[in-house]
Amino acid sequence: MGENKTNMLLAFIAGAAVGALVTLLLSPTSGQELRRKIREEAEETAEKLKEKSTYLKEKLGEVKATAGTKVSEIKEKAKELLEEKKGVLAETLEKAKEAVKEKKEELSEKFFKKEEEEA
Repeated sequence: MGENKTNMLLAFIAGAAVGALVTLLLSPTSGQELRRKIREEAEETAEKLKEKSTYLKEKLGEVKATAGTKVSEIKEKAKELLEEKKGVLAETLEKAKEAVKEKKEELSEKFFKKEEEEA
């Protein structure tokens, strides 16, 4: 969307410059006066383009800085979430190991009791 606005702005400025040039060319003035007016219009248009370019560069820098900050924040939150989930996963894994150990012991006891009864 920003690129579209920039293109529209440049098209507007270019259109204004062409319109001014056409007006100068069609007005009844001497050659020397016409060249002076064209030069002045060109200088004004160039100055406006420089100003707009500077403005756009500043805005781009601001957007870039904001985006960088947001990316850093998102990275930090992702790291925190990852660490939290690692902790939960480790805890769950430990509980699962404990449950398997208990079942193994329970089954071993049942197996050995059954062997003792049969013997």
